[in-house]
Amino acid sequence: MLNVFIIISKYLFMIYMAVFLWNGFIAGTNKSTAGKYFFALSNQRIAMVLFHINAFALLIWNDPSDISGSAGKAVAILVFILFGCFLGRKIYPNSSHILWNGVFFLADIGIVTLYTLKPELADKQLVWHALGFIAAIILPALLDRLPRLDKFKTFYITFAIILLISTLIFGDDEFGAKNWISIGSFSFQPSEVVKLLFIAYLASALNQKPDVRQLAVPSVLCAVILLCFVAQKDLGSALIFFMSFMVVVYIATSNVLYFVIGTGAAALGSFIAYHIFSHIRVRVEAWLDPWSHIDTSGYQIAQSLFAIATYGLTGAGLTHVYSSSIPVIERDFIFSAICEEFGVIFGMGVILCFLMIFLEGAVGALNAKNRFLCLFCAGLTALLAFQCFVILGGVTKLIPLTGVTLPFISYGGTSVLMCYVLIGIIQWVYKSCVQYLDPEEAEEETLPRKPQQNRQKPQRQQAQQKQQKQQKQQKQPPKHAKTRKRPKEDISLDEVLDYNGRRRKNR
Repeated sequence: MLNVFIIISKYLFMIYMAVFLWNGFIAGTNKSTAGKYFFALSNQRIAMVLFHINAFALLIWNDPSDISGSAGKAVAILVFILFGCFLGRKIYPNSSHILWNGVFFLADIGIVTLYTLKPELADKQLVWHALGFIAAIILPALLDRLPRLDKFKTFYITFAIILLISTLIFGDDEFGAKNWISIGSFSFQPSEVVKLLFIAYLASALNQKPDVRQLAVPSVLCAVILLCFVAQKDLGSALIFFMSFMVVVYIATSNVLYFVIGTGAAALGSFIAYHIFSHIRVRVEAWLDPWSHIDTSGYQIAQSLFAIATYGLTGAGLTHVYSSSIPVIERDFIFSAICEEFGVIFGMGVILCFLMIFLEGAVGALNAKNRFLCLFCAGLTALLAFQCFVILGGVTKLIPLTGVTLPFISYGGTSVLMCYVLIGIIQWVYKSCVQYLDPEEAEEETLPRKPQQNRQKPQRQQAQQKQQKQQKQQKQPPKHAKTRKRPKEDISLDEVLDYNGRRRKNR
């Protein structure tokens, strides 16, 4: 009977994922229609609840040795998810509720998967999620009371470099990379903190549209940080930082040439590093032909491909995980375990959930109040996106494997906590940040808005506007007349911000 329930659940999990994603699309395209928007959000939460109940019913049925304890954990996680959605909506009504739903759904998937891999880590993971959410809730209110963040670029980059140098001197070597610092029984990964500092520095340094000379200093400092990561053998973080740097520079300058030059410099640096560092050659060889090194360097990637492909589109079923012997599966290869248990279709749905989060981050950047907030939000979104790309590309053999965590899903205290911090800052950009506006715009934002019905224009004024519009149309040249076409140019960040400012004033 249990096996029948597992088989049925495989298809139910795919239905939950499809309902969640479809309603995410409905909510994202109907934000101006309150009824459809909140109805779609409610459907997303219903899909999350059904997934959670179904998953823990299977886990308890598969291991009934401690029914009361497992049921208590299931209820605690469900309360955390629902209370988190409610609290995020009540405290910050102007934030992105689609973003909250996506984060909590991915967190639930990660915790459920950890219970099938290493249950003792799943309990700790729930604590880290709770701490991270508390930080994400408190952070926007704290940032509103701090001075403008774009005034501390020297502090950001100095503290980031100090953390990386301290890791090189005092760090612990784990899985070939020297990227952990231990203080007694407590250990953390400084590179996770450096992510936030680095993006804050870039957004501050490029707050005014830079020219070639003004780009020189950020480029040199970015090279210093990359060299520190290479020295730590943390290649995944190096790639994430560089790609995030390129995205922020392109958004700030709207210059494709800079992006091409940066890509060429990265290719040259990778070629040099391949011939200098032996551990890079080992990673590349394992990526090109893992089957020839299946007993040594290619073991992890080979087992990952087996886990993803063996049970096809629908998977083996929850609790039927056979890839738990892969080293550090709870961190680097948890996506392989998800595909093995829930199926490749469900794994594709997880990727789409991440895309939904990244789209919400991009919308927050486009609707930001000023240039600094736009670059800050876009940089953090790009950072999360490239982190997902690096680990998902590594476990599927798209790119050479590097050890980074999958946001909100992989086990890891520092990683989970900092991911919530990044989400909290993105939500802060969504809400009103009056201290970052120009004086005139700040005064307009603080004024109480009139109800919609009182803002309707009198009929006489509407008639005059209609008459003026008809007169303008009569003065326009005929269609066959030649008109001078505006040359095609890339839209700059300043033009986008000017358009958003005018749109807010005309409300």
